[in-house]
Amino acid sequence: MVKLFGKYSLTKFLKRVMTGIVLGAGFWTLFAYLPPVYFSLVLLAILSLVIVFEWKNFFNIHKLSYWLIMPFYPILPFMLLIVMNQNPLYHSLLFILFIVVFSFDTGSYIVGAFLGRHKLAPSVSPGKTWEGALGGWFFACIGLSLVLWELNKTASWWFIAVFALFVCSLSLAGDLFESWLKRRAGIKDSGTMLPGHGGFLDRFDGILFTVFFFYLFKDFLVTLFGL
Repeated sequence: MVKLFGKYSLTKFLKRVMTGIVLGAGFWTLFAYLPPVYFSLVLLAILSLVIVFEWKNFFNIHKLSYWLIMPFYPILPFMLLIVMNQNPLYHSLLFILFIVVFSFDTGSYIVGAFLGRHKLAPSVSPGKTWEGALGGWFFACIGLSLVLWELNKTASWWFIAVFALFVCSLSLAGDLFESWLKRRAGIKDSGTMLPGHGGFLDRFDGILFTVFFFYLFKDFLVTLFGL
């Protein structure tokens, strides 16, 4: 099978990119052009899929840990996303959250696939590299700039760089936390529902950490961005 620098298969790379484009377009359509309740229902459906089909891959359903951790992760962060989505005051803020985190995730994967050399956390997630993280931050800066332009807002380049770096750090922490859970459980992906991506939790791990910051400081961030 064709390899990208001996690391990623070309088939998997293309499958992941194409799936990401389709999912991104679907999320954008739901979020931007339909009433918020539809996006909230999609988030609730994804949470249900995670609980029913993916959470059991991390923890034994007959063990206490399965039931003790689940209310705080993944249920609570998904509920915070839904609460913010349903409030018109924070709808644009949620847009910023998704764009920055998904831009970071996409950029990290693409740059890491082609240029990744130095391992970031080999004992937890062997595939992540410093080059990928840096590329992801650059993509996140572009994503934040574009979403601010879409919202008709302006910000200095240094503010965009610093804010994106902070959000990327939270997203990376969420990614590494889920990677640690997978390594602990002896699995590669949280599920198989997303071709080239694994499971839904694999795609929402960064979001589920970042949403706590956005929710706790939502009023400050709304003022900061002039939303």
